[in-house]
Amino acid sequence: MIFHDYYSDVPRAEIDRFVHTQEMARLITVGEDTVPHVGLYPFIYDEKSLDLHLVRSDEQIKDLKARPRCVLEVDEVLGVIPSYWVHPEYGGSATAYHRTVIFECEARVAEDSEAVAAQQRRLLARYQPEGGFRPLDPGDRLYRGAMAQLAAVKLEIIRWRAKFKLGQNRPAEARQRVIAELRKRGRPNDGRAADALQWTIDSDRERQGKG
Repeated sequence: MIFHDYYSDVPRAEIDRFVHTQEMARLITVGEDTVPHVGLYPFIYDEKSLDLHLVRSDEQIKDLKARPRCVLEVDEVLGVIPSYWVHPEYGGSATAYHRTVIFECEARVAEDSEAVAAQQRRLLARYQPEGGFRPLDPGDRLYRGAMAQLAAVKLEIIRWRAKFKLGQNRPAEARQRVIAELRKRGRPNDGRAADALQWTIDSDRERQGKG
């Protein structure tokens, strides 16, 4: 992936806001044969680290124990547009919109049942804050089996890169035309894509105003 400045110049506060709104992330690890492995997981994010859980027998746990450097990608695919929304003849104007944040991390794997249970409580607090389950005690027969199978993974963030590909390479007027077409087309993600493009226009205006 190439990180052009106009796609990557995203305020850290917006990066954090975006990551907190997402529910799944892709973990990329490297196997002993140098083949990458990819998994999709729920996660917790605190701006300095990320938490997720895997089954202990997962190939990615083996990877992380041997090679703790890894990547976690959080992304939102917004959609694609036809070229004629931008140019009446040039087919190369067709494009895709997305928001992507890539974290380069160092992993720590914990298999102690208390550590796994503590992480599970944090995950439940994020994804099921309303409760509706028996308190998670690793000594409870209801949970004992799962606690013996899971591993808690903490990813310390070393570096992050972002790419919000939202038409920033085109003038605001061109983006406004695309926004109108997205709202007219009305596919499931088109409203979100239109809002994301509008954010780029509003952000540009805010920066110019401060300048």
